[in-house]
Amino acid sequence: MGRAGDVIKVLRGRLADNLGIKVLSLGLAVALWVVVVGEQKAEVVLNVPLDLGQIPRNLMIVNDPVEFVALKVRGPRSLVQALAPNEVTMRGTFARAIKEGENILNFGAEQFQVPRGVEALSVSPTRVRLLLEAVDERRLEVIPKFRGEPARGHALGEVRVTPKEVRVVGPQGELKRLSHAFTQPIDIKGQDRDFRVTAAIEPFGRRVRIVDGETVRVEIGIKKGRT
Repeated sequence: MGRAGDVIKVLRGRLADNLGIKVLSLGLAVALWVVVVGEQKAEVVLNVPLDLGQIPRNLMIVNDPVEFVALKVRGPRSLVQALAPNEVTMRGTFARAIKEGENILNFGAEQFQVPRGVEALSVSPTRVRLLLEAVDERRLEVIPKFRGEPARGHALGEVRVTPKEVRVVGPQGELKRLSHAFTQPIDIKGQDRDFRVTAAIEPFGRRVRIVDGETVRVEIGIKKGRT
């Protein structure tokens, strides 16, 4: 009994320490809970980023689906008005369900996870069209473009490009429409002798990228006389 009594005395002492602060903290917590529970409800619409998950590496999105969905939520006014879109997440992703070709993704408010005390009511749009193509690779011959004319009495001579080809990666459909790669225009205005430049490859579009480097070395011959 003596040891048990000592333990009880220690516990009573610890409970008595800062008792006023503990009671005040409890009171504040209860008051806050009452305010939140009894607070007037409000509805707001959040623009939530559309999370499709990790698209398979052998596929590429070739249309322009929406980047955000409008999610309507309801909850205590102070809570929902301070709610940020990054506090809302989607339950799961569509990455495993999507395939090559056309995909129709269906959305519901229940797919979004919101903070405690907040309810997801609706989402718009409820359907998103996603078009995917297989990723392919091609080699394209590089053809330099020129701007201007050489000096009087001179003409453009032999032109050498290194490397002669570039490797590009992109959706199969877009790569099939490409026949060559072109440099940005090289200015030869007033030139009267051979010279060399490093020229950038003209962009193919946002879905096609160059793998081995975006510049080539171009050696430009300038000869006397006109052709």
